[in-house]
Amino acid sequence: MMTESPVEKPFRIFISACLAITLFAVMNLLVKLVTETQSVPQALFFRNAIGLIPVLFLIWRAGDWGLLKTTRPGGHFLRSFVGVTSMSCFFLSFALLPLADATAIHFAAPLILTALSVPLLKEHVGPHRWAAVIIGLVAVLFMIGPAGDGNLLGAMIALGAAVLSAFAMIAIRRLGTTEHSLTIVFYFTAYSTLFTGVAMLFAWTPLSLHAMLLLIGIGLTGGIGQVFLTYCYARAPAAYVSPFNYLAIVFAAGFDFLVWATVPDWRIALGSSVVIATGLYIVFREARKHQAAKMHTSLYALQPTQPTDEDKKDAA
Repeated sequence: MMTESPVEKPFRIFISACLAITLFAVMNLLVKLVTETQSVPQALFFRNAIGLIPVLFLIWRAGDWGLLKTTRPGGHFLRSFVGVTSMSCFFLSFALLPLADATAIHFAAPLILTALSVPLLKEHVGPHRWAAVIIGLVAVLFMIGPAGDGNLLGAMIALGAAVLSAFAMIAIRRLGTTEHSLTIVFYFTAYSTLFTGVAMLFAWTPLSLHAMLLLIGIGLTGGIGQVFLTYCYARAPAAYVSPFNYLAIVFAAGFDFLVWATVPDWRIALGSSVVIATGLYIVFREARKHQAAKMHTSLYALQPTQPTDEDKKDAA
């Protein structure tokens, strides 16, 4: 029986994944803090402008500045526009909702991606994964609650961020057929800096020293977190790395309690548990599907080929 090759340096991957999620969680906290006095476009600009530094560092470490070249500028532009719009909605949801609420609703993105992969990527999704998608999305609607229960606008913006994030991931998959991952990250960060820089001109608010430090912190934590996450996905299967993303809800709930003395509503606690469970189920079903495909390919390659008529003549 064949098994998937073990993850190389699993402890290093574990530490890197934990650091990445921790840094992103701190970034989300800083976004919520800074948007109490500053505009969302300002937070977005600093996240992307400062985030360019570690991306360029990774390209320098790779020793291949040719990664900056692309034959698909239009694809990068579209992916970046959708991605930065998703990020804008995500940041705005932090200003309207507790961190845990916004984070939990955003976990719908992998479920929506699975559903969209059928019409847009022509992928096959079996009944088990469809069931997980439906259950997970029902849990998301349960978290949002009926109109008037909680901040409906913030919840809908967070859900919009999840939908746009799924479309961005579809675009990344398509670009990934010809483009290096660092090329995709570079153009996303560069285009996003341009987009948010223009938007910031129309939403500028004066900066205090405290706000400036928060904005710099957003850029550093987001950029360095991206470095660690890129390292993880480059050296380990997605099925090993993806589950670490769900640590974000733990950090979000902890920050809500420590900074704002807020405890997640029972809808969020129950709904996020279901969404996480269905998301993990989809990840592991996907891993099993790929493993089965690899096994089938390997077994097929080991089968002896039947001699053709030409082979028989040559042998005679």
